[in-house]
Amino acid sequence: MRKYLVLLLTILLIGTFVACNVVDSLPIPGSSTPVPLPAVTPPVVLPELPELPGTEVSGFTIVEDLPEITLINHDLRASDLLEAVTFRTLLGAEIADVSIISAYDTLEHENAYIFNDAWAIEIYYFARRHETAVESVIRSFEADVEAEWFFPDSHMDLSDIRATADHEMAFLVVTEELTNGVVRIHLYLAQNVPGSSDVVLMDVVLYPHLWEEFDEAVLSELSYHIGLDMRAYLREFVVRQEQMV
Repeated sequence: MRKYLVLLLTILLIGTFVACNVVDSLPIPGSSTPVPLPAVTPPVVLPELPELPGTEVSGFTIVEDLPEITLINHDLRASDLLEAVTFRTLLGAEIADVSIISAYDTLEHENAYIFNDAWAIEIYYFARRHETAVESVIRSFEADVEAEWFFPDSHMDLSDIRATADHEMAFLVVTEELTNGVVRIHLYLAQNVPGSSDVVLMDVVLYPHLWEEFDEAVLSELSYHIGLDMRAYLREFVVRQEQMV
């Protein structure tokens, strides 16, 4: 169950909390320290390439400059923060292993669906078939809009969809600011599974006002395994907050 209750409870607290120092790079505890990711300048993970024309799909601009990302079969043997679970299709066929946060509040694990709630980070996995990763990202966002997951009076900023040239890996960022100041950062990622018709769709939702050092460590390691620095969007949020002071 998504955290509508948490959002309501934090309305009175959001004005007093800005995690200015939380988003600095932190080491991963124990032996799971990842190789540092390349430096990223917010607000985007990837450099803007205006010379690439991009294409239009369902109102989104698709920019084909995404390096390869990996949502499946991470090597987590040395990890103290993440664990692997087997993801299956709706009919129960095995797709691949996907990564969840070990210290979770809630884990719902069903065929074609996983929900992993670790307080300030939520991870959702959905199994899809017979479409590109770009299409999966768009459909997931549209489904959230139709389900009224986004609040109707929120201010929303949508990035372009960054994709590989074959559209088999894709990434979209939606930053949502509620009228009370609460911010949610939605990261939509998708990958076509090699040698199959399956698509693994991963939705990551970040709650900056709940952020702690543990969450930074988790996101750092998850970014390392996926190959995309998702921490840049926390930095962008903190920079905006500091500019408003």
